[in-house]
Amino acid sequence: MQTALSVRNLYKVYNPKRASKTIAVDHISFDSHFGEILGILGPNGSGKTSTIKSIASIIEYEEGEIQVLGMDNRKKRKKVIRHIGAVLEGSRNIYWTMSPVENMVYFAGLKGMSRKDVKERMERYLHLLDLEPVAHKQVRSFSKGMQQKVAIACALISDPKIVLLDEPTLGLDVETSRKMQAFIKEIAKEQRHIMITSHDMRFIEKTCSRVLIMKKGRLIADDSVENLNHVFKKQVFKLTVKDHPRDALLDELRGQCEFRMEHHDENTDLFLILNDSQTLYALFDILRRYKSTLLGVDIIKDDLEDIFLKLVNGDGAVPGEGGKDS
Repeated sequence: MQTALSVRNLYKVYNPKRASKTIAVDHISFDSHFGEILGILGPNGSGKTSTIKSIASIIEYEEGEIQVLGMDNRKKRKKVIRHIGAVLEGSRNIYWTMSPVENMVYFAGLKGMSRKDVKERMERYLHLLDLEPVAHKQVRSFSKGMQQKVAIACALISDPKIVLLDEPTLGLDVETSRKMQAFIKEIAKEQRHIMITSHDMRFIEKTCSRVLIMKKGRLIADDSVENLNHVFKKQVFKLTVKDHPRDALLDELRGQCEFRMEHHDENTDLFLILNDSQTLYALFDILRRYKSTLLGVDIIKDDLEDIFLKLVNGDGAVPGEGGKDS
């Protein structure tokens, strides 16, 4: 596949001259390609947004090199930004007193295009993103999810080769998020490169062909979703218990295994990552001692969310992948 982006030893620090300086991106390196949908996962403060802003030439970085379509994004900044469409930090890149159509015409104009130049694409995005009924209404009256869709349409209106989406599902309901997943896959077929940061791990798993996982500014994983699932293949059990477990019970569980929780109105699902099924019996004993009512036990397929939890809570990188960012 043809290389779209090449990042080498990217280093970004905030307040570099102060004792309290913050290293946002710590010498990471990776390549990405046309036709690829690349996801970036990481907890808050891991460096995801700083990485995307550095690629988009929105912020300066202290060290390293970023090649966009073979061009240095510092030396050829004006040329580079013509090929990049970005949605950063929600829907902040749109004007709320203007309509979706007016926003798209305005952002196309910034790239030297007229309304006539983008008429066909504008109609297409209004249709694909279900914006036709509100095409001429002011964006400030829209829901968060609708504003997000307008921001994505504005990022795409100039037909960029590189699309950077920071939390594209922010504010979207489940149905709209699924439509967004299909939409992103569709536009990726048009010989583009799509990069997505998200806290929605299910969305990343179902949308992206490859994922980077960041922790404290460094890459701790860079691989396909399929390979990550294979490397970290564990037994994952879902225990459904009545009510919400007490803190003391959770502390004991943490001493036995890694897990995550999903709270519901009257019960809680505990997703436990186990090396062997024998540990499960020790967990049953803990639940019994705390008089926690067990409603169900299921064995489930490991998924990206459990992999993510294991990586960000651990000290190591994916075997064979840890040296990519050094």
